[in-house]
This record gives sequence, C-alpha cells and structure tokens, in this order.
Amino acid sequence: MSDSTARSRSLSRALLAWARRRRDRLLMWLRLIVAAVLMAFVLSLVANDAEQLRSVNWSMIPLAWLLTLLSTTVKAYRWGLFVRESGLELPFRRLLGTYFVGAFFSTVLPTSVGGDAVRAVDAAAATGRRADATSSVLLERGIGLLTVAGAGSLFALFLEPGRVPLPFVLLVHALFVGGLAGVIMLRQGWLFGPVAALAERVGLGRLVEKGRHLQHAFTEQLHSPAVLGQVVLLSMLANALTMIATYLVLVAVTDPIPASGFVPMIALATTAELIPISIAALGVKESAYVFFLGLVGVSSSAAGVIAIIMRVLTWGHAFVGGLVFLTRTLRRTPAEAAVPAGPVDRSGIKRIKDG
Repeated sequence: MSDSTARSRSLSRALLAWARRRRDRLLMWLRLIVAAVLMAFVLSLVANDAEQLRSVNWSMIPLAWLLTLLSTTVKAYRWGLFVRESGLELPFRRLLGTYFVGAFFSTVLPTSVGGDAVRAVDAAAATGRRADATSSVLLERGIGLLTVAGAGSLFALFLEPGRVPLPFVLLVHALFVGGLAGVIMLRQGWLFGPVAALAERVGLGRLVEKGRHLQHAFTEQLHSPAVLGQVVLLSMLANALTMIATYLVLVAVTDPIPASGFVPMIALATTAELIPISIAALGVKESAYVFFLGLVGVSSSAAGVIAIIMRVLTWGHAFVGGLVFLTRTLRRTPAEAAVPAGPVDRSGIKRIKDG
C-alpha cells in the first residue's frame, strides 16, 4: 500500500469520526439550512406580488387566531385524558398553560420536539412520576399526528391519479399504517420484549428497567377503548378547527375555493409537515401550502401569504406561552426555583430533555 493511499484512508477515517462526534450538530445545521432555503423561496413568491399582501382582509385574521387557540385548548384536554388514565393529579388549567409553554419552547428552541420535552418535564416535576408524564405527552402527540396522517391518507385515496406525486402519496400511507401499527404494539406490549432483548445484548441492560416502567405507562394509558375513541374524536375536532381557521385566512387573502378541494389539500399539506427535514417545519409548511393549494387554483403568491399568516398565528401561540412561562417564573419562590416539585432529580429532568 502506498503512502498516499494510507494517508487518504486515514483522512477518511478521521473525517468519519469527526462526523459521528458532531452528528447531532450537523443535522441541526442541515435542518436550519433547509428551513432558510424554503422560507426564502416562499418569501420571494410573496415579494414578487406585494399587492397580494396589501389586499388582505385583516379583520378576519383575529377570528382565525381565536380558532387556533381553541384548537390548542382541545389538544390540552386531549392530553388530560391520558394524564387522568394514569391517575396524575394535574388540573386542566395547569395542562393548558403547560401546552402553551410547550408551544413557546417549540418556537424558540432549534428542535421540533422541544415543547414536548418541556411538557414532560413539567408534568414529571409536578407529580414525581417520570414514566407516566413522559408517556402521556408522547401518546398525546403521537395520536394527534396519526389522525393528521390518517386524514391525508384517506383523502389521497380519492385524488385523481397523477395529481399528487406518487412517492409522496405512498409516504403518507406509510406514515399512517406505520403509526397505527406502533400504537397497537405499544398497547399490547409487543414492542418492549424485542427492544429489551436487544438492549441487553448491546450492553444497555441498565435502561431495561426504565423502559419497563415506560411500557407499563403506555399500556395503562392505551388500555381503555373509550378513552382512545375520545382522543381520536378530539384530534379530529382540533384538526377541523385548524382547517376552518386556515380557510378563513384563505378567504381573507384571495377568492374562496370549494371546501371539497380545500380540505384534501390542507390535509396533505399538514401531513407534509411531519417530515422532519426542518426546524418546527419552518419552510416545509409554507412550501407545502404553496404546492398543494396551487393544485386547486390558488396562486403561488396567495398561498405564500396564507402560509406566512398561519406561521405568524403559530408565533402568537408562542407569545401566549411565553407570558405563561414568565408568570410562572415570577410566582415561584427561591426554594421552588432551586428544587423541582416531587421526587424528580436533576439528572432525571436532563434525561427527559435530551430524550
């Protein structure tokens, strides 16, 4: 082997090792770049037709925002169903405030799951039951996303062939079927056994007991068919409220389109947000609006304005969450600020944040 070949292989190994060590940071920067590029694309569409932005009927936007707030309230109540299944004593007012705080952190943190981690930490700190708190957040979020994917999958069945790229349609179906299978496996406890065996084999046996507590919490919270039915219905209601809010924004921006064309496209656009290639779906959501609304006759500039307004309404949720977080912080005593409520140690909180 020549010296140059050896140096080349050594350099390759060094680069791979460097990439592995910085994988999370590289992925974050990649997602930030994707968000910046896609947002720049959407903003350029709006800038090319500034008249579209000036002609918006702004009087309808506050009502749209109130509907999105109501949707968040429904989601907080949905979370409360899982919380009550585990016997966690958290009042709805606390859950609603924490949901808004989660929206705040989802906006300010460079990750799409930061808000869910904050909710899990808050519920665990208030009750001292990490597994139940974490599973309630994961199930609430997961089943909410599953209903979004289910709506997209259902409407995709009735689209004209070729209207939407086939790979995306297949991805939507796969998200729904995979998510549904995951919920069934968690409810029946089928997933824990193979995962525990694998963890033991690779030397992570110390995590098995924690995984067993989490699996028990999943099974307990998914046990009641009545509760699952309520969760699905509440998810459908929350999605419907968001769709109505989006339609109001559309009417404020451009001429109305039939609901028969609007609902399937928004369902597919919302499903596209689940693809984790950006931070908090920034740019992905806006580009999806431009693409899917364009399929039913909405101009690119109008769709871009609609998407940007919906993004600003989301930031409005974050503002409410920031106020709630500030109020809670100012009300805490120095002792409460130093030690979390309940038997939750600092390392436990850090693991939930990192997880």
